[in-house]
Amino acid sequence: FLVAEDACGGTMRGSTGIISSPNFPNEYHNNADCTWTIVAEPGDTISLIFTDFQMEEKYDYLEIEGSEPPTIGLSGMNIPPPVISNKNWLRLHFVTDSNHRYRGFSAHYQG
Repeated sequence: FLVAEDACGGTMRGSTGIISSPNFPNEYHNNADCTWTIVAEPGDTISLIFTDFQMEEKYDYLEIEGSEPPTIGLSGMNIPPPVISNKNWLRLHFVTDSNHRYRGFSAHYQG
């Protein structure tokens, strides 16, 4: 069981874990640029379930690659629906601008 806490990005292996924005549940930093890659066993898919989501609409966002549709852009104050990968990896890219900080996001994944 892996937890990516203060790390801004990295590769997550293992069948289950948690990914949160830096500093969560406190406010994330301005000008953040973090990329996490979740890698499951070959042939497995990954489901990513958000438990918390709070970002500045449009200016701070989480981009997810490796699912259907191929790229999902998430922002704003609503918890997004679960994301299911279509291969054995998902990539999360978290970007924030230079003002307005919120709690960010937390999600757990399962391979």
